[in-house]
Amino acid sequence: MNNYLSQKLKILSFILIIFVLYIHSSFHADEIRGIGLSIFYIQKFISGMLGRCAVPLFYMISGYLFFYKTPEGIKSVLEKMKKRINSLLIPYIIGCLFFVFFNILISHLPATSKFVNAYITSPFNEPFFKAIVRIFYDAGNGSPMAFQLWFLRDLIILVILSPIWYYLYKYLKWYWIPVIFILNTISMNRPIEHFPVYSLFWFSLGGALIKSKFIITVMQYASKYYITTILFLVLCILQIIYPSNIQWIYFQIPIILLGIISLWICYNGIVASNFDLYNHRWLSTACNYTFFIYLFHEPTLNIIRKIIAFIIGKNQIGYIISYLSSPFIFAFFAIIIGMLLKKILPNLYTIIIGGR
Repeated sequence: MNNYLSQKLKILSFILIIFVLYIHSSFHADEIRGIGLSIFYIQKFISGMLGRCAVPLFYMISGYLFFYKTPEGIKSVLEKMKKRINSLLIPYIIGCLFFVFFNILISHLPATSKFVNAYITSPFNEPFFKAIVRIFYDAGNGSPMAFQLWFLRDLIILVILSPIWYYLYKYLKWYWIPVIFILNTISMNRPIEHFPVYSLFWFSLGGALIKSKFIITVMQYASKYYITTILFLVLCILQIIYPSNIQWIYFQIPIILLGIISLWICYNGIVASNFDLYNHRWLSTACNYTFFIYLFHEPTLNIIRKIIAFIIGKNQIGYIISYLSSPFIFAFFAIIIGMLLKKILPNLYTIIIGGR
């Protein structure tokens, strides 16, 4: 992997986490009912249309990096699985427990309880196995109690099953990926329970960028033309204007793929080939805390967005300012906290972020 691509993945990852923050800083329909349509359409475009590309691209990057450089075949895959215990599993456990304890704490404090969406019942009053399931796997809504960590949960499952994907690449090349696409399409109306088929498609597509010359050629060809970006934006606008006239759910993956390619194109058009991330101190620093921001952005981001709306006023202007600014305000404070933690307790910080 050359230096330009390595830095590109770091910068794109930071941009993607900002989109994830926008998804989770959106105000629910009951909060903005009667306020006006401006906040609705702003949220719909940024979080719903642009933001939906964030998690799939994260999976593609994860799949690409996982299957990148496996010189010893399955042995290399097994070695990478072991490394993911520190880089994925331990941070996941810490993130899940942080969410539970922090949410229970602020839910019981009079000064902060009004800034929480809902009271979180303690899982520790339940039978041990049920509590473990709620905290780390499924709290009843398809996500762990730390709902934002469903991405990491699914990624851990995919890594555990990675020998299967390795042998599928080895014997079936990329031809098994369309099967996963079809399963995704079927599961739009008939969800496949307890198996992350949606996550697998993007993860495996990322791995295919190494394993398949055909897919690489298609992606490279598509990324040469800005018509891809125009088409993506047009489809996003049409989906906002005509949300129920077309069965958009069946076109979700192709549209997201257009969005991912568009982001790739725009980056290439903005960032010069001789760009050096480490000559840009603030951007370089921010990119080092992407994973830390992800792990701990809930419920803290929710508190920030509600405080901003409370101070400015629960009106259209207040909600718009809160929505647009809270991701950057949270990211700023998360980076500061991460820097302090790294300086004061470097060993603990290293464990929390999985040695990144």
